[in-house]
Amino acid sequence: MSAYELLFKILKERGKVFSATIVSGPMAGEKCVYTENEMHGKPFWNDFLPDLQKIEQTETVRIGKREIFVELFLKAPRLLILGGGHVSLPVCQIGKILGFDITVVDDREEFVTKERFPWADHLLCCDFGNLPEELFAYENTFYVAVTRGHQGDRACARAVLSHPFAYFGMIGSRTKVQITKDALLREGFSKEKIESMHSPIGLPLGGQLPEEIAVSIMAEIVKEKNRRYTGFADMEVAEAVLKGQHGVMLTILSKSGSSPRGTGSKMFLADGGQTAGSIGGGNVEFTACRDAGRVSDVQVKDYDLSAKDASSLGMVCGGHVRVLFERI
Repeated sequence: MSAYELLFKILKERGKVFSATIVSGPMAGEKCVYTENEMHGKPFWNDFLPDLQKIEQTETVRIGKREIFVELFLKAPRLLILGGGHVSLPVCQIGKILGFDITVVDDREEFVTKERFPWADHLLCCDFGNLPEELFAYENTFYVAVTRGHQGDRACARAVLSHPFAYFGMIGSRTKVQITKDALLREGFSKEKIESMHSPIGLPLGGQLPEEIAVSIMAEIVKEKNRRYTGFADMEVAEAVLKGQHGVMLTILSKSGSSPRGTGSKMFLADGGQTAGSIGGGNVEFTACRDAGRVSDVQVKDYDLSAKDASSLGMVCGGHVRVLFERI
């Protein structure tokens, strides 16, 4: 299985994955795929893992003598609402408008019905102290704890903090929240992990009504979701790779000026000539595809869109694009 096949497989299953590619320096061309808990690559990558795990978005970094392109891939965010009370209703409705796949959990059957939550994709009745492991398998999940009591919130916090998550917010006053944090600290959770909770939950909008509180919660989630820069890979790119096609992957490493696509944008050029995705179209993409035919392994090429050379590439807007070519 190629690194890209593994990457897109993990992305489909968990919704979040990183990759790192050495673009210059010793071992240029080597690639790894990693998550919060796993590293897939040659053994030497484990030496770089502590530095890589500090990087939260798509960017090019230097580690020692190596220039490394790190990519964050995110897919289809999920919203898991723990508690089916009065605040959960508008949180669910707004979350659906924003495009989240939504699961609502409560320990009372009458609070997790389709009549009560017509916007939810999944409903689950279970004890908050015994939440199923499968709820936590998808890393691009945003958790909102709004149970009816302090014990339920603490049980949810204990479960969520034991797994990777995109966001975890817990409702409650500062005093009650601090009691929960102190209890979790005594149970062995690190201070850093505990402080990653958003609690009291939501942006401080001053709202009192359930609908106003829900707006503040979802506003904070949107802010957190968009905090990191992620590369853009069309799903047709992933589908082409997962079908086992061979060819060259073209990725924008960096850009300046008015080039149409951003860092991380991808295009897959199959050996048969079929393409998936785009790195901007026009003559610059045409020229890059022509250059891809001569790539046998890994290569980086610069395309100058300055006034001097832009006309030859059909890009009079100016700028500069750096493209990574990888044969897979």
